[in-house]
Amino acid sequence: MKKKTVKNLQIFGTVIALTISSFTINKNISSSTAEFNRSVVFEQNIDDLKEYVLQGLCKVDDNYCISAYSYNRINNSIIYIFDKDLKHYRIKELDTNSHVGGITYDPLNENVWITDTEGTISAYSKDELLGSNDKLRAKYKKIYVGDELDNCFGMRSVAFITYYDNKLYLGNYNSRDNSLIKEYSLYDNGMIDRRSYNKYYVSDYIQGITFYEDEKNKYLITSSSYGRLLNSKLRIYKFNGLKKVEELNTKAMMEEIIIDDDRLITLYESNARIYSDNRDANDIVISNINKILTKR
Repeated sequence: MKKKTVKNLQIFGTVIALTISSFTINKNISSSTAEFNRSVVFEQNIDDLKEYVLQGLCKVDDNYCISAYSYNRINNSIIYIFDKDLKHYRIKELDTNSHVGGITYDPLNENVWITDTEGTISAYSKDELLGSNDKLRAKYKKIYVGDELDNCFGMRSVAFITYYDNKLYLGNYNSRDNSLIKEYSLYDNGMIDRRSYNKYYVSDYIQGITFYEDEKNKYLITSSSYGRLLNSKLRIYKFNGLKKVEELNTKAMMEEIIIDDDRLITLYESNARIYSDNRDANDIVISNINKILTKR
């Protein structure tokens, strides 16, 4: 097969303006995902995505929540709320049509945080999320945290968000350099403290992050997506010092990720109707994190 260099690849969704001179289509499509696949214990698809594109993933009590945006932006974004077996779901409509690239849950204050427009994030109460109303209204609306979070268009955009140890971690999808992760503390009422933040630079093209702890170490895990033609990358770092200890290829268009006990759950956007020629992947994949970390 003749190698082709990928240049100025225009793609909706995951990568809108991607320039990669060092990758070739031949090299990356043939890169093995076998190591990651050996860790997989469960796979699931959402039956009918309609015009929605999957983006963010979190767990709220025994429910798995997935945020998705409407690619025509006519309709508001939504949340799929799955039961603990990932077999049945209901849908809640958000009060925004933003990209909703990230979603996370703060169990101490029972707030669900979602990335919103123009460098902002919004919070929704757990009671309203799991209640009977089909439409949700934000408890905290469009809190600006966009400083330094430029996307590939030079606009401020929050691509992902994760709660860990009473802090919010959020950052940008950077196609030019390493993505920035910002660490914010929370007040006792659950509101984010925007006065100062810690900064971490890890990898590029980050779509989601999560944390995992074992008896010895605390790990930061990142997902990076390089569009429809190239494999996604799962990278694992020791959080103290950000030393990379593992890197694996997964299928294209991986989005947000979470840790649930010893399970790593990864989300993919590739089955959206807008990617009609790309429906060969499962939307939700669950792996055994200990199998992935065996080589550390």
